[in-house]
Amino acid sequence: MFTPYSIGGSIPLRNRIVMQSITRNRCVEDNMPGEAVIQHYVERARDGVGLIVTEGTFIWLNGAQWLHTPVMFNESHAKSWRKVTDAVHKEGAKIFFQAWHPGRQQNENMPMLKESGYPVLAPSKIPATGGKYHDPPGIADHTVNITEIIDPQEIIEQFRNSVELAKQAGFDGIEILAQGGYLLQNFLHSCSNTRTDNYGGSAENRSRFLLQVVDAILSIWPPHTIGVKICPTDNIADMSIPYAEISSTYNYLIPQLVSRGLGFINLSRRGADVPPANGADFQMAESRPAGTELPVGYDPLVEFGPLVKFEGSKTALVVNHEVTVQEGERLIREGKVDLVGFGRPFIHNPDLVSRVKRGIPLALNDRGGKVYYGDGLKPEEGYNDWPVAVQA
Repeated sequence: MFTPYSIGGSIPLRNRIVMQSITRNRCVEDNMPGEAVIQHYVERARDGVGLIVTEGTFIWLNGAQWLHTPVMFNESHAKSWRKVTDAVHKEGAKIFFQAWHPGRQQNENMPMLKESGYPVLAPSKIPATGGKYHDPPGIADHTVNITEIIDPQEIIEQFRNSVELAKQAGFDGIEILAQGGYLLQNFLHSCSNTRTDNYGGSAENRSRFLLQVVDAILSIWPPHTIGVKICPTDNIADMSIPYAEISSTYNYLIPQLVSRGLGFINLSRRGADVPPANGADFQMAESRPAGTELPVGYDPLVEFGPLVKFEGSKTALVVNHEVTVQEGERLIREGKVDLVGFGRPFIHNPDLVSRVKRGIPLALNDRGGKVYYGDGLKPEEGYNDWPVAVQA
């Protein structure tokens, strides 16, 4: 994991370790990153991580549920993120902006969304019931009052505007979030998309919205600066689909993405039949409903990895979720992946890279799930107060 790598031959990374996007709800200053957020990213960059992908950032107010989560739709937002990118670059790391629309995984009574006056948007009027995160007391889980998107082009333009601002903010690239029960995955999976127009039905149609978002971003960013994060086996927020649909959908989608010469595909294994890793103490995934069971021992990396990793491919492959240090090293050594992503372990291991390099075991979270999302009062608590290894 400590050999250099260059994304698209143009974005040099000092190693192959990626800090994955991690929602932390610490943007307490008008949903913009403040000093605590800058410190958080800088500490991990200073420790030597190759690539940082930011926490998911809402592209517009029609997809802005969670409190103290960052947004990017005007120049003030871009200026605040510029402080982050400049600080990270001074420490020698690269940083990608993650563009996010949560789709149906919202509640219309969340303060930010309610104040905006926008409804909860989704491809179809099918509410999610699973995957509750951290709605404030007194507010129910996902809303049942969903507004079906009439014109997807309006949201595509919002993606384009947001990533254009990210370019002004000094990011090295963009990661498009197409997993987790959020809008782009809502279009991809038939469990949340029953449309009868060009955006529903076949794998080609269900992939259309995501591909149009990618193409819009390609008008702003070069191909090698764009990554897409997917999770074929996702099983949170009622996103489980039968194996046959997983196979047909992603065997169509992934070659379409790779044919565009994108910088990377970030493949999550959440919901797959892989053993827990790195002291996984905070599981949001649900059991797979009847009819969506996977083959025993199924790992999406085995089926979909070769669609990205082949002779002549310009697209790198990142693997994340339940990856141990040892497995990550093996997958890179065997040429099955190019980069390895760690998410939650970076929360309580600001010195994760140093630990891996020196063979020091990763620290586990001994404070419980409350530290993952802030309360808005003390952003540093559970965020910038984790110890480093004595030997590091």
